[in-house]
Amino acid sequence: MPILANPVASQTDDIIRSILGRALSSEQVSQAFINADGSLEGVFNGIAFAGTWTLDDNKYCREFTRGLTGAPICMDVFAEYAPDGDIQTVIFVSPGGKATFSVGQ
Repeated sequence: MPILANPVASQTDDIIRSILGRALSSEQVSQAFINADGSLEGVFNGIAFAGTWTLDDNKYCREFTRGLTGAPICMDVFAEYAPDGDIQTVIFVSPGGKATFSVGQ
């Protein structure tokens, strides 16, 4: 059974570094990627999107620049780990809710 980690937000940078370039997916999002160059991309309900991301005050902050709209947002990040220590799931939590993604290789 995976263990919910990240009891403090200071682990956000470690979690994000661990998922850079790895496919993220959910029921609505397919083939999303957070890239080391500060870009992000993916497909949400058939709509291709792109944007930028930064780490700010131990939060993951993203802004869409193509395909999706919305104000920039900063989120807390949590992870669930497999028994071998690899991240299986990443959870982004904002005041408006949370989004959970499976993490690919």
